[in-house]
Formats: sequence, structure tokens, C-alpha cells
Amino acid sequence: MKVGPKTIKTILALAFIGITVFFIYQNNALVVTNYNYKNPKLPEGFHGYRIAQVSDLHNKNFHGRLTEKIKAAKPDIVVITGDLIDSRNTKIDTATDFVQEAVKIAPIYYVSGNHEQSSDKYDLLKGELEKLNVQIIDNYYMVLSRNGDKIGLMGVADPAIKQNEKSYPWLDSNRYIENNLEKLFNHANTDFNILLSHRPEQFGVYKDMNVDLVFSGHAHGGQIRIPFIGGMFAPGQGLFPKYTNGIHRDGGTSMVVSRGLGNSVFPFRIFNRPELVVVTFYPTPSKQGDGSSV
Repeated sequence: MKVGPKTIKTILALAFIGITVFFIYQNNALVVTNYNYKNPKLPEGFHGYRIAQVSDLHNKNFHGRLTEKIKAAKPDIVVITGDLIDSRNTKIDTATDFVQEAVKIAPIYYVSGNHEQSSDKYDLLKGELEKLNVQIIDNYYMVLSRNGDKIGLMGVADPAIKQNEKSYPWLDSNRYIENNLEKLFNHANTDFNILLSHRPEQFGVYKDMNVDLVFSGHAHGGQIRIPFIGGMFAPGQGLFPKYTNGIHRDGGTSMVVSRGLGNSVFPFRIFNRPELVVVTFYPTPSKQGDGSSV
């Protein structure tokens, strides 16, 4: 059967509409990923403690849908693991408008990503976040308390800060993170410690430093995800990266990697919807070991 030009145009038009709808859905349809984290080192006072993780927003405006998802999760705290803004097209108002609503839901703890550290507007952003009572924990340790128990929360400023530090070579991110974690642990007096650090490719360092639980982002889920294979590319990891989403475990260290919410250089997500991560704590008897389950 001969297909006429009109039919071909109709097929192409429908295909274009279908692809457009697919891309809009993939880049805007929020998904909430829930993890149950179990560890015998967790004090009983933190049973059921819930953390919502926001990462790599990159100025994206979800027009209230993201805060609705956070509110529905009923977190005890919200952690932001970097790249709230995009250094190439920084929109401070978009970031602060989101934070202004989110901070009404739960206390917010924030650590910088590479886009903040490479932006000439980071000081302005920090000032606005402080006005909104966001706790900025770049290279800072603090204690979280609940039901008479306590755990540690610490953050490492993204290694891009080294542009302004003479003591570390530009490419020696491992040493930068090791040195800052050493300083943080020197002040720590808690048995269980959470780290906010933007870069998942430094998992080996986090393990060597005996961090219990890390929240990270940066990889954007590999940007394009191939079903049953995973992400295609991530900064700092290259092609077919290892750490793009989920919980990774090695010994006593677990790392939660968010796929993130927005985009930067590459403007599309494919099979990789924007993700809000929610982690709930469950102390376990020591004989059960530590780790996590979905």
C-alpha cells in the first residue's frame, strides 16, 4: 500500500507530539523514592526519624509540587546536598522561593555543590538562606537531638572551593575531603554520624574516614538512563558511572545518591525523572548488622 505525503506528515506530527510529551513528562513528573535505613549504631531515640533529601535543583521551579511532596513525606529534617542554583544561569529568587516554603515544613540543612562554589553569587545566596534560618554546614559539624538521644551531622563544602585555597592542588579532591573530614571528626562526640557531601565519586574516601551515612548528588542519575543498565554519564565518573542513584554500601558506610531534580549543561532527562529521596531510620539489634532496604 502506497503511503501518501499527507499520511507521512501526519505520522511525523504525531511522533513529534509524542516525543515532546515524553520529554516534558520525564523532566517534570516528580517521583518520591523511599528507603528504610537500618543500623545498630542508630540510637533508639531516632526510631522512625525521617530525612527528605533535595539535590541538584539547578534553579528549576516545580511551582509548589516539590514542596507538596516534601510536606506529604512528613520529614523531621530536609537536607539539601548542593547545586540549589546553576552557575551558568543563576536565579537566586527561584532558589529562595522554594526554600521559603520548604523551611515551613521542617528544618533545613544545606551544603554547597560545585555550582555554588563556582558562582560569584554564592555569598548572596548564603545570606538569603541564613535569613530563612537554613543551617549552612559547609565544613561544619553539629548535633541532632531527638528523644534524649543524639547523632552527628556534618557537611563538606564542595571541592570547587579549592580555587581559593593555596594549600591543596586543584585536582586533589580526595585530599581536600580527607583533611576536612579529619577536622570535623576531631570535633565530633557522637557515635553515629551523617555526612552531607555533594560528590558521590568520593565514596572511597567516606568509607576510609568511617562515615556512617552519606547523602550525595551531583551525578544527575547519569542524565540518560538505559533500562537494566543505568546512567550513561556523570561528572567525575565518566561513562557508565557506578554511583548515580540508590544506596551503596561498603563495610559500615552507606551512601544515598539522589538522581537530583533539575538539569544543567544537558537540558533533558531520559528515563530519569526528577527525584525526591526520603530516608527513614530504624535502629536494629547488632546481630542484624547494618545497611538498608527499600
